[in-house]
Amino acid sequence: MSRTTAADTAVAKKPRGLLAKFFGHSAVRYLIVGGLSFAVDFCLLVLLREVFHWDVGIASATAFLSSLVFNFLVQRKFSFESAHRTHVSMIRYGILVVANTLATVLIVQLLTPTVLGYMGGKVVSTAAMTVWNFFLYQHWVFGKKAAHQGAHEHKHLETPEAAGEPEPTRPESS
Repeated sequence: MSRTTAADTAVAKKPRGLLAKFFGHSAVRYLIVGGLSFAVDFCLLVLLREVFHWDVGIASATAFLSSLVFNFLVQRKFSFESAHRTHVSMIRYGILVVANTLATVLIVQLLTPTVLGYMGGKVVSTAAMTVWNFFLYQHWVFGKKAAHQGAHEHKHLETPEAAGEPEPTRPESS
């Protein structure tokens, strides 16, 4: 049986830092991974085009598809800690990619003749997808969280009182 020392209690009662709270939220992690996915897409496009002299269409498609794979894997494990079977999430992710592509084309085409033009339409479609994808990733694509605690949550540092649980009583020794 392990004993809790005063030092353990002091560490457990220490409030989590602001950064830990900030990065502990799945929406923040989702946005970070989205930014990293764009960086993978863009940097790979430049690398394939400028260094390896690939055709721009092939380089663009390869970079984009690579960023989709990166995004799926990292969102699944890091942002949403999914417990869904991988193939289920992959199928749902693929369906969402197709739906997002169709939505982008529709939104951009509808907004092109307006004051926003095609560039404004792209911004609107990207903003809309950022919002709805977060909720669809969380509740449909990746679904339930894994049973284990993520490294960024540090639940093991909480005292029973901080977690809303009564402190366990210890039997008195005679």
